[in-house]
Amino acid sequence: MSLASAFTLSRLSADLTYDLGRVPEVPEEIAVQCAVSRGKLMVLLESPYANTVPANHVFAQVETLVRHRLEIDGLPVEAEFLGATGNPVAIKVYLKQQGAPKPSAVHRFNWLLQDSSGPILLDDEVFNDQAFEPFLNQPPEVAPDSLFGGIDGDIDEDADEDEVTGDLSENEFLSGKEALFGEDLESSEELLSGEASSVDELLNLDGLYGDSSDDMGDIGEAVSVGEDEAFDDYDEPGRRVSPGLMAASITVVAVLGVLGYGLSRPCVIGGCDRIQRAQDLGDAALISLRDQPSPQTVLDMGDQLNTAVKTLKPIPPWSRHHGRAQELLANYEGDADLLNKVAAAQKNALAAANESQNPPHPIAHWQGIAERWRETIAQLEEIPTESPIHSAFVAPKLQEYRNNLVTIEGRILAEQTAEENLNQAQLTASLAKDQAEIANTLPAWKTALESWDQAVKQLKQIPQGTLAYGEARRLQPQYESDLAGVRARYQQEQAADQFYNEAVRHATTARQYESDDQWTLAMLSWRDAITQVKGVPKGTSRHGDSQNLLKTYEPALAEAQENLRLALRFRKAEENFGRICKPTFCDFGLKGGTVQLALAQGYDALADFSIADPNTRPGISVPASDQMIEEVNQLLQEVINIGKRTQLPIELYSANGEFIARFSPELEGYVKNVVVQPN
Repeated sequence: MSLASAFTLSRLSADLTYDLGRVPEVPEEIAVQCAVSRGKLMVLLESPYANTVPANHVFAQVETLVRHRLEIDGLPVEAEFLGATGNPVAIKVYLKQQGAPKPSAVHRFNWLLQDSSGPILLDDEVFNDQAFEPFLNQPPEVAPDSLFGGIDGDIDEDADEDEVTGDLSENEFLSGKEALFGEDLESSEELLSGEASSVDELLNLDGLYGDSSDDMGDIGEAVSVGEDEAFDDYDEPGRRVSPGLMAASITVVAVLGVLGYGLSRPCVIGGCDRIQRAQDLGDAALISLRDQPSPQTVLDMGDQLNTAVKTLKPIPPWSRHHGRAQELLANYEGDADLLNKVAAAQKNALAAANESQNPPHPIAHWQGIAERWRETIAQLEEIPTESPIHSAFVAPKLQEYRNNLVTIEGRILAEQTAEENLNQAQLTASLAKDQAEIANTLPAWKTALESWDQAVKQLKQIPQGTLAYGEARRLQPQYESDLAGVRARYQQEQAADQFYNEAVRHATTARQYESDDQWTLAMLSWRDAITQVKGVPKGTSRHGDSQNLLKTYEPALAEAQENLRLALRFRKAEENFGRICKPTFCDFGLKGGTVQLALAQGYDALADFSIADPNTRPGISVPASDQMIEEVNQLLQEVINIGKRTQLPIELYSANGEFIARFSPELEGYVKNVVVQPN
């Protein structure tokens, strides 16, 4: 595999640079460089804005991203030897302001492939303060000045040479310092574009920033480091032990330990009573299982076989009894495993039975019980049919447990149906309540009544023994009360609607009678109409309309009564009108409570001329004989006499229907300025 396609330090640097560019809580224009030195992986973060974000925030994101990349791709090829021992790989992260002579903070952590829990998704939830709160609350580790020397490049002679330079020479250290922190350091743009020099060519960062001897003790910590803190390594030659003597001592102890352990195992020295005890237990159990065992016998014999197996297993291979123990184990372990499955199934069945007690339960609870029964059935179905316990124990239990599963599934269905009915009843009741609140017509009240009736029926369909039954019983009295209230209102609205419609019908009949001048029948119909209108209950949707009808019907009744009185008077005077009109002199009749006389041609003009005010008469006289003048004057006087006697209004019309004059009983004379067209 070529380095061009392998996961290298350069690729790790580029990946981290890209990942950090997606994170909001890191400095802008950040560049990443990676290197390996003195048994650790080092990461240098450099940005012109490094001081704009707390170091702990930056380190929290970087540690997450480094772990993510290593868990996906493993260690870079240049660092694979770090993980060869299986020990944790030490990782140091440095944060540096671009142009600064040294990093401003250091963070250390370990990475071990076995400890990883899988890839970390790079989404918004990874980079939030809550996830890193324990880490963010720690102060960042400040890089000590003693590790870097003066700004001018001089090395602090008091510092431990090995701590400062690691395994680098002084020249390498100086060149590395210039390469890392001098003016020739690649810019962020160069790193991101790939034009920068390979990270593999960078100097030993650990040689610049300190010894690794204290890394393991500081893993996961973020502590400040004082400038005068020393990192001295102590080596006391007087206390050293000879490597040869140490190796010999360890070998002797190991041999004695192994020998002692081997002799202490069962059945190594002398006889082996374990064989006989196990055989007695195992054979007795197998015999009992062949003779139609009871459920309790099956469980007891399972325990007995397990005891036999546990008795035989500790016999080691170096025991001369090991062969016989293995023969017995071959006979017992298979049956013991089967009985263990039976015991596990029984335990599961017992748990399912216990969980079924004291119903009702939520649907999820019943579903869990059903799943237990399915697991129990599956466990028993693994028992071979040729097993001696199958026909006597397993088969009956399978049938029993399948029946139990059917029962539980029925419970689930009942609970689901009950819950659906309860939910539907509540929705229907809510709808019925809304309908009743806005109902203002008989059809609207009928709809609300039907909805409440349906809600009550849905509650009554919920069977006893379900979880929804209790809630249904609690809601039912209220629903039935609301149903009764709406039913009473609907019946009231029905009555109101009936009264209203009857009133309208009687009014229509009354008007028909009026058109036929049947005032007695008209008056009776108006009375019936008013009676029906007054029967409309208050508070109903028809009450307002009925009051409007009443304002029309009462005057109509009064008018009909007046017209009836006039009609009765007219009948009494009808003979007199016939006498004064003669067959050809005029026609008469009662129209709308008024007596109307239509004068014959010639007589009409003469009557009009006679009634007119002398001061307003036209200058042209009406040609007429003396007899006509006498007859007209007699007619006009008879009309006055009849009108006064009967108190009937009498109107005179010409032969072509034009109004001439009206006799008013109140004025006891003729009035010409009231024009009423005949009907």
